[in-house]
Amino acid sequence: MYTCLCGNAVDTEGASCERCGALHILGLDAKASQKEIESTYRVLVKVWHPDRFQNDQKLRDAADEKLRSINAAYTYLSSVAPPRTRKRAAKKPEAPATSLQTKGSARRSFLDPSLVTSMLLRCVILLVGLAVPVLMMVGLDGWLSSNPATSGFYAQYRAQVLFALRTNVTAAKQSIARTLHLPEPAPTAPVEVPPAASASTADQAPIHVPVPHVPMPYVTVGLTRDEVISVMGPPASATSSTLRYRNAVFFFAHGVVNGWTVDPTLIPLHVKLWPSGHPDPRITTFAVGSSKNDVIAVQGTPTTLAENKLVYGSSEVFLDAGRVIGWNDNHASERLRVAPH
Repeated sequence: MYTCLCGNAVDTEGASCERCGALHILGLDAKASQKEIESTYRVLVKVWHPDRFQNDQKLRDAADEKLRSINAAYTYLSSVAPPRTRKRAAKKPEAPATSLQTKGSARRSFLDPSLVTSMLLRCVILLVGLAVPVLMMVGLDGWLSSNPATSGFYAQYRAQVLFALRTNVTAAKQSIARTLHLPEPAPTAPVEVPPAASASTADQAPIHVPVPHVPMPYVTVGLTRDEVISVMGPPASATSSTLRYRNAVFFFAHGVVNGWTVDPTLIPLHVKLWPSGHPDPRITTFAVGSSKNDVIAVQGTPTTLAENKLVYGSSEVFLDAGRVIGWNDNHASERLRVAPH
């Protein structure tokens, strides 16, 4: 019997347990908290929603399959408890008072005049420390507003500060609402029915409810040019098949991303790639003949994604018809997890 990295028992040496496999599908490590699992799951559901790929049936089917894998992993993680942690030693309860004399002395100690005086003095110092900066800010605000030399630009600056403060407060409230899973009103579009239409005609006519647009948090395969720009900002240059940035180049086919060459610092904050389908969580290495999907599942997001090559830093994996035919493992860069011969 062998042990997984998280401490759970597994049958094969070097393999992962079911929980670590499910976390790997979500792109998380074994130390991920339940809050991180739920947050990542909500993002992945939006990224892999099949309705985002309505113009390409192949991508829509792949997204549907990936979404099933994500849902299965999240369902499993929601049904199992996280690995046990060492319990803290229980604090030894204090012995209860056994006499009226002990209780009386405790009350006298709490009401000791020196203790009360010390607490009141600390409260006064705290109030003064808070009041002095407030009074200084109020006085400075009044002086800048009434001074003819500064009132012009200060009024504009003050309005900008107050606007930024209100914006941050609103964003904080929305973040708290999302954290507490409070219901948010879903955007809906009115459905217009012609007044002359009969009841039978209205029943037969399909009602199309538009899917609300979800901003992408990072670039991945299948995004449109506009979605890449919404993540990366305006490009330095662009052609019909590329978008070039200072530290990245994205390639397009049929209007969607199908490859890139990016700086490693963009991974995984702005660029991320997941294996399609349901990768076997027990696969921790790859070899000649392994699929491109297995390499992505083992190595993660490549810095260069091409049809016949995956690059990780200065290490390269060569492909032919979607299968590994060789590699160049640069030990000074990211190591490739190749199966031992």
